[in-house]
Amino acid sequence: MKRRKPKAERKAEMIQLRVSPEQKQTLVQAAKAAGLELSAWLRSLGLREANRTT
Repeated sequence: MKRRKPKAERKAEMIQLRVSPEQKQTLVQAAKAAGLELSAWLRSLGLREANRTT
C-alpha cells in the first residue's frame, strides 16, 4: 500500500504549457533519457534555471 506524502511535500499547484506535438515528443525523449517522467524533468529543469538566475 502506498503511503501519502506529508502535506508539506505534496504538490498541489499546476502549470499548463502548450507545445506542438513535435516539441512534446522532444521533451518526452529528453526526460526519458534522464530517467524521469516528463513533469519531474520539467520541474527539475525549471527550478534549476530559476535558482541560477536569482
